[in-house]
Amino acid sequence: MKSKIIFFFLIAAFISKGQEQRATFGIQYKPIIPSKYFNSSYQNSSQFGYDFKLSPQYSNSLGMIIRYKISNIFWFENALNYTNRNYNLELKNNNINISDDNNFNIRSYEIPLQLLTYIRVSNLWYVNAAFGISNTILASDVQSYGNNLSGFVQNFYRKNGGYRALLANLGMEYRDKIKGYYYVGLSLHFPWNETGRIYPEFSDGNNIFNDTDFDNKFFIEVPGSYVTLDLRYFFPN
Repeated sequence: MKSKIIFFFLIAAFISKGQEQRATFGIQYKPIIPSKYFNSSYQNSSQFGYDFKLSPQYSNSLGMIIRYKISNIFWFENALNYTNRNYNLELKNNNINISDDNNFNIRSYEIPLQLLTYIRVSNLWYVNAAFGISNTILASDVQSYGNNLSGFVQNFYRKNGGYRALLANLGMEYRDKIKGYYYVGLSLHFPWNETGRIYPEFSDGNNIFNDTDFDNKFFIEVPGSYVTLDLRYFFPN
């Protein structure tokens, strides 16, 4: 991952120095909006009377972005984002009268590549649309414990090599050559496959769940799709 980050900075420096009139540098902050419509990791699973409900919580992503001019209509965007996604995993079993929840977060680094086009709607206002792909590397596997029951354990195992996702973005931008560019929009991050798996476990001395060899363990897939509210600022050239 470090080599990819270094490569990104080298490309950014090359573009900014060698093509100053064509490159625009900015920063961005993206609150992540949980949305069941886009299946943003809402999951319900049950086995042997144990019911699990996975719900994404308020999360966010931040980073820097470079926009490179290809023509008067098309731009190429490259970025480096740090994303922190928060989750809540509920456990219920009415047969043995237990109920608990488990909070954890998944950190990742994303390198998106997008092609952007725009329509000018007034003197300083533009409507932008962008499409592309991204490569995301998850920082680590995650283990966490229940808020009330120490025997409730959540084990998240990331996908080896990270995952790829489809990107789509639509927004509005105010462009001022002196003050810079201000952008507000919405983005869809849609992975092609699961981003990882959760292997929940429970034990209270009398009742044991998911205590078996790894290949036969019960797991919950984490889809990883989400929608963001994009807030960007591009510095004036």
